[in-house]
Amino acid sequence: MSEARPTHPIGFDWARLRRVTADDPLRVLFSACLLGHATGWEGGAYTDTLAVRLAGLPTVRSVHFCPENATLGTPRPLTTLYDGHGRDVLAGRARVLETTGRDVTRELVRGAEEMLAVARRADVELAVMLDVSDSCGSHAVYLGAPEDRRYQKGPGVAAATLLGAGVPVLAQRDHATLQRLIAALDPGFAPDPAAFDFVEHPWYRDYFADGPVGLPLADYERAKREREG
Repeated sequence: MSEARPTHPIGFDWARLRRVTADDPLRVLFSACLLGHATGWEGGAYTDTLAVRLAGLPTVRSVHFCPENATLGTPRPLTTLYDGHGRDVLAGRARVLETTGRDVTRELVRGAEEMLAVARRADVELAVMLDVSDSCGSHAVYLGAPEDRRYQKGPGVAAATLLGAGVPVLAQRDHATLQRLIAALDPGFAPDPAAFDFVEHPWYRDYFADGPVGLPLADYERAKREREG
């Protein structure tokens, strides 16, 4: 699979898109915040237009869940990953810490397990999740202290858990794929031909050009200015 232009973002396979109807809808799990639920760490929502449109189609049965709200409540201190991404957390190689310094690794793992249980009960075929989130991120997540604003390639804890169970995950920033999916279910929807998925974004490609762990954002931006003269 080419990283620059993947065929199926995070395991999404168009061959799995069966014929759906209102009586037999596509079952999609969403990060709750994308549909307007106030489950973000600071107590807000990150409502996403494409996610809301997809969830509202008559041929879609939407399910929503927030793994961090389930175990840490809302609002809550901001958390970030240390020593690796979500797969590393599940393997015991990485941790999740609040800005207070409290280790909440077990809480995020438990929230991920609860999200998987919701997915299995609803027999979901796809998840649409908030990228960069320690739980729901799919393409990139923070690494280390939040003030560093340093990113790493890889999924959050809940996304890694779903992917490990065979559930395809899309980010809300995968605009091309989400628009193509909506158009497949709603012939009246015209996707933007210029839309692209997050891994095709110029920032993503440049930031991770040298490897899966980028510089702190301030250092990256300074180096970019120097390169550009």
